Amino acid sequence: MEKFKKLHPPSFSKVKLDSLQPERWISALGKAFKVLECTNAQKFICIGYQLQNKAEAWWKSTRPNLKATHPDPTWDQFKEVFFKNYFPESLRDRKEVEFSTLTQRSKIVLDYQQQFKDLLHFAPEHLRNEASKTKKFEKGLKPEIRAMLSITEIETYA
Repeated sequence: MEKFKKLHPPSFSKVKLDSLQPERWISALGKAFKVLECTNAQKFICIGYQLQNKAEAWWKSTRPNLKATHPDPTWDQFKEVFFKNYFPESLRDRKEVEFSTLTQRSKIVLDYQQQFKDLLHFAPEHLRNEASKTKKFEKGLKPEIRAMLSITEIETYA
């Protein structure tokens, strides 16, 4: 637990204004678990420590149900019940539509790129490969920027 706390992982208490917060929280914990090479048992101790207030109350009522269906629950099984509660499918569907219609509009390229990266997680699987991702990003740019890029024949998203 000491090593885990030294990484300063975020806590989670409820969904705030940022609808991607649950996804970011899971991602941050996943990174910490990977660095520390945590076992499932250690992950669940850390999860319990990082959930606070309403989320902690949710976990106290949800954990027995998870353990009843999965005696040795895994990180993936936790993520499934967590997302079902804090990141419902209807929201994921809206984010997929948001990704499919995303364009730069009046944003600067850096802001467009950040939004693109945030929403890429919700892209259909066929748009996640390098060529499709590059093409989708370029198509969303302002026409004058897209025209300049078309002569450079960029092949990778990076």
